[in-house]
Amino acid sequence: MTATTDTLNVQDQIESQPMSRYQIWAVFLGGLILFIDGLDVQLVSYIGPKILQEWNISRTMLGTIFSSMIWGLLIGFAFVAPLSIRYGHRPLVLINMVLFGLATMAACLVTEPTMMIALRVLAGIGLAGVIPSGVALTGEFSPKRRRSTCIALIYCGYSFGTMAAGLLAGAIIEQYGWRVHMIIGGVIPLVIAAFLYFTLPESPEYLVSKGAPQDVIARLVRRIAPAAPITEQTVFTVTDTRETSLAVAQLFQNGRTLGTLMLWLALFMNLMVIFFVLQWLPSIFRMVGYSPADATVAATWASSGGILAALILGPLMDRFGPYRVIVVLFMIGGAFLFFTGISAHSAAIIATSMAFVAMGSTSGIQKCINALMVFFYPTALRSTGLGWAFGIGRFGAMIGPVLAGFLFDRQWPVEDVFDVYAIPMIIGGLAILTMYLHYREPKEQVSAVPAAVGAE
Repeated sequence: MTATTDTLNVQDQIESQPMSRYQIWAVFLGGLILFIDGLDVQLVSYIGPKILQEWNISRTMLGTIFSSMIWGLLIGFAFVAPLSIRYGHRPLVLINMVLFGLATMAACLVTEPTMMIALRVLAGIGLAGVIPSGVALTGEFSPKRRRSTCIALIYCGYSFGTMAAGLLAGAIIEQYGWRVHMIIGGVIPLVIAAFLYFTLPESPEYLVSKGAPQDVIARLVRRIAPAAPITEQTVFTVTDTRETSLAVAQLFQNGRTLGTLMLWLALFMNLMVIFFVLQWLPSIFRMVGYSPADATVAATWASSGGILAALILGPLMDRFGPYRVIVVLFMIGGAFLFFTGISAHSAAIIATSMAFVAMGSTSGIQKCINALMVFFYPTALRSTGLGWAFGIGRFGAMIGPVLAGFLFDRQWPVEDVFDVYAIPMIIGGLAILTMYLHYREPKEQVSAVPAAVGAE
């Protein structure tokens, strides 16, 4: 609560009261933002077989097209995402979602790989300005006791996005062609950006730290905490202030070095696997004999594993902490990647079920690591920490599809390729285990906030 009747700490209000309808609405908007990320990851994967045939390119080149967006993400995470410290989360989300939508629509005009790669890089830059701010906004509107659950829930939006791409592909590509598929895939984020323009709030912590008008802050705080004792004389404060410096060196100070490096390693390994599975699975199902329609349905159902993961993992993280949950998920993910490979030539229901668990595990890891980062980094560094971790992790996402294309071009069997991608799961699990052993809290505390880091 506040120290005086004239001073009110916004973060204390968020922590001390039940989640309001407006906070739940903010979580929904975070999920809507992440929907675009999931849509984009799968959007191009379904046109892979078409452009492979139309442009007569190798599978290695197709893998390069799949991963080219990552170059844009790397640029965006390093140089665009940290701008939220200076300009706020809201404008970054809106501007970059429009950029992403326009770049995606423009792909309908492409007739060769080079231009497709260039547009995917541009789309990646836009997407990089959206993702960290969406995650950070959700964390800043959520109390610590529910933060893991809220971060996990917004990644339901990501999983719904991957499913939407599959449903869109099934309805559009065979009948109208892959170019119409890309046009619609670009229109969707433009429509969502228009909706967010009228509904997306700015971070209350940003508004306070930047000296926004008191009446603007008061209206937002009343929505978050209707019972807050606000008067015309109330002065709003926050516990954590935002840094104006964008230096990545801050991620390695105050005991954060090991945690930052292990988070980067774990994200690298997991995203390497996620992008392999998400972007190659429709083509792999075609390679083992599925019809175009069956391959689309199988890949879409497999991607829904991430929705189930989001629903069950949030409460598990709030109860046991992200560290333990993430390590177990890495082990399960590695095992079911192996099972997916050996069942690829089996009945569709078996292969799809194995892929469902594998994708649910890898998607769940991503949700849990994102929640862990929101805890691990204080507010002042959260957007920068998320942006740089996403950027480093996307190097793995870039390698994942290209390595698979390289192996397929050399006639590696599907099951052997899946075996290769089980190895990063083991490495990622060991990285988070190392982090847990270094930062773990006393047994009576179930929170996974590293004490050495001084998370707020």
